[in-house]
Amino acid sequence: MPVWDAELTVDEGLARRLLEEQFPDLASLPIVPLGAGWDNTVYTVGQDWVFRFPRREVVLPGFSLEIDFLPKLAPLLPFAIPVPERIGEPSDAFPWPFFGALKLPGVELGDAPETDRETLAVDLARFLTTLHRDEAVQAVGRPLPENWTRRADMKLRVPYVLDKLAELDALWRAPARVRALLEDARSLPPPRPKAVCHGDFHFRHVLVEDGRMRGVIDWIDLCRGEPALDLQIVWSVLPTDARPAFFAEYGDVDEETLLRARVIAFHLAAALLDYGHEEGLPALEREALASLDRAASP
Repeated sequence: MPVWDAELTVDEGLARRLLEEQFPDLASLPIVPLGAGWDNTVYTVGQDWVFRFPRREVVLPGFSLEIDFLPKLAPLLPFAIPVPERIGEPSDAFPWPFFGALKLPGVELGDAPETDRETLAVDLARFLTTLHRDEAVQAVGRPLPENWTRRADMKLRVPYVLDKLAELDALWRAPARVRALLEDARSLPPPRPKAVCHGDFHFRHVLVEDGRMRGVIDWIDLCRGEPALDLQIVWSVLPTDARPAFFAEYGDVDEETLLRARVIAFHLAAALLDYGHEEGLPALEREALASLDRAASP
């Protein structure tokens, strides 16, 4: 069974039953599949609502963090994020919590490849500058758990990435310099959980519209973490000529953090390539391949 197969799947019939039981004022509205990933099955409900239903038990702690902390974090950020408003309780019909939030504008970045990446670089930097600054830590960061995925721990991450790239060699052959970069990263010290981090900040979670960033979704890995967790997007989403615009807005980043972020970029892009290829999602596969190429560029 592929690792992304769900433990529990909420189909449209069950979604409607849950709405009828817990949010009857929404139950007569059209329910339309919006997407599914490793963490959630997602539906639009009417024109205004998006409901997310967990797909596996391991994500439940992160799902609870979203419910607790996104309403506190949203007013601090320069772009929209989901704010859980309709909180579904576990029941005989579905044993886990779920929630509805008002629908955000835009589409996933991978579905809008024409988006100007230099303009996007400034938007991404504005967002991460606000998220990573001390004010966010003071407001919401202290009760957050440290990053549980350990993506920024190079002793764990480098071997994983090497194995994954070898597995995907027929889809994307890593240049020799990639292995050298990964080997250099092995000696990096343990990550420091000093910032509020999205934790899974890749191209599927950035919403764009009319050439600009509009929002950021899927906060199930919200944590106190090493900023490299999110800064990987500099390598995976931005081409070389757009990165100066990012750093002009965000500020300087030391070489150690950049290398750590680059390894995480390879990790996420490889995982997304595997998923997109196996599930027959050409737009996702195309953007994941481009992400690997960008991360490998000098």
